[in-house]
Amino acid sequence: MRLAVATRNRFKTKSFLDASRRDWQFDAFAWLLRNSGGYPKFLDTTLVLPTEEHFPDRAMNGHAGAAALFRRVRDHAGMGDWPCAVEPDVGDVHAPLEDTNRIPIIRYAPGLAPVSLVATFAQELARYFVETCDDPTPGGAALHAPAIEVAAVFMGFGLFMANSVFETTSHDLNEGELAHALAIFCILRKIAPESVDRHLNPHLRKYLRLAARDLAQFEPKFQRLRSFFAVVPLDFADRTLPTR
Repeated sequence: MRLAVATRNRFKTKSFLDASRRDWQFDAFAWLLRNSGGYPKFLDTTLVLPTEEHFPDRAMNGHAGAAALFRRVRDHAGMGDWPCAVEPDVGDVHAPLEDTNRIPIIRYAPGLAPVSLVATFAQELARYFVETCDDPTPGGAALHAPAIEVAAVFMGFGLFMANSVFETTSHDLNEGELAHALAIFCILRKIAPESVDRHLNPHLRKYLRLAARDLAQFEPKFQRLRSFFAVVPLDFADRTLPTR
């Protein structure tokens, strides 16, 4: 009997993330589902890819090119009607979302590679969205910034978030954690994780496969996520920033 137990333990699959970080990501997805229309609406979310189909404005350069890219990101996020603008920031590469008396301004660092620029825009749009949520972020203030990054993955930008980690230092989640969140997105959205391999940095492909393999043993958690509906049935575009 002892030998049988030892053999089972030896061949037991090692978890990709520890239980606390994995469970927190599931909680973050549940929180996002409750605050964005529920699982039925999530099924309409596009997994945004670095392709001409999703980003056809490749011939544009400078601020005009960045602004065109921002408009595409905003549309893919389902926030095309949200009032906001984009401007270059030469002083701080990672300037946060700026709420002015007119409309919120999202700033970016000129010279960023397109993948990192998309990740920057997605992260700041996710911040904009999270600020409108009535429920506090899972884990409280200490995990507010990581929750914003999971929100960017939830909105369809997981590939860009994971691929941009090396170029930017603004991420609170590491590559493995972002690959894990992307794997949750793919499984929940019913997209085969291996189908996005060619769009990931080579070492991230292994992370995504390992995360998906580990997550396969948590089907009850995915069933729970699929049961979520909106707290208030509002589209992204129906939300406005709270009065400060």
